[in-house]
Amino acid sequence: MEISIKEIEQNLKSLPKEFLGQVNDYIEFLKSKYSEAKTERDWADNLTDSQKQSINKGFDDIKNEKTYSHEEAKEKIKQYLLEKSK
Repeated sequence: MEISIKEIEQNLKSLPKEFLGQVNDYIEFLKSKYSEAKTERDWADNLTDSQKQSINKGFDDIKNEKTYSHEEAKEKIKQYLLEKSK
């Protein structure tokens, strides 16, 4: 499926502003993955500071037992989406 820059712009404008950082991180990831020649470097070397912080926060959450089971996470997401659709 061919997608235009205009369609991508429209999608970006429809997102909550708190997601834009994550979208930008993903774009940076794609640029580095596909625009650079494959090297022997570890993929983790290409992570942005924001991505590293997010991973470290996840490690801290695990250490502090701030985790959810898969079923709990699905229920929380379901409730969140229901609240946002009102």
